[in-house]
Amino acid sequence: MATRTIDRIFAVGTGVLGIYVVVNALGYGYMRGAVPGAGFFPFWVGIGLVGLSIVNLVRGVRGIEVPDATFELAGSLKALGIVAATVTLILTAPFFGLRLGSGLFILATAFVIRPRWTAGFATKIVAIAIGFPIFGHFLFGVYLRVPLVEGVFGF
Repeated sequence: MATRTIDRIFAVGTGVLGIYVVVNALGYGYMRGAVPGAGFFPFWVGIGLVGLSIVNLVRGVRGIEVPDATFELAGSLKALGIVAATVTLILTAPFFGLRLGSGLFILATAFVIRPRWTAGFATKIVAIAIGFPIFGHFLFGVYLRVPLVEGVFGF
């Protein structure tokens, strides 16, 4: 399959993913009174995905941007792994919630990028996977009072 065709398929796929995110974000509620609802940020992320996918598709179709004709298998597999982790986060957010889901996403993405961990790397990644959801909780849930998507475990 030609590189240009793969680029176009990827652009369409990310556009469809963006539409999925927008539709589901609206189900969480865009606003709650005077503050953003749980769907506010996912809505705009989805809009961004759709918009950038359209730009990528148009640039590819018009020949404005021609991707490199070679693929490195390891890099392609890492990219697919990151896409799979992202899609899994989006699909499982209603079950795990964003706090736990984002921590698991960080761990999964780090594993895709670097499958063999040293003790130092593992310590840093686990600290980030724990710290980022806590930071997000205080920034969005406490300071900005934006309700976050909660899973069956309550966080």
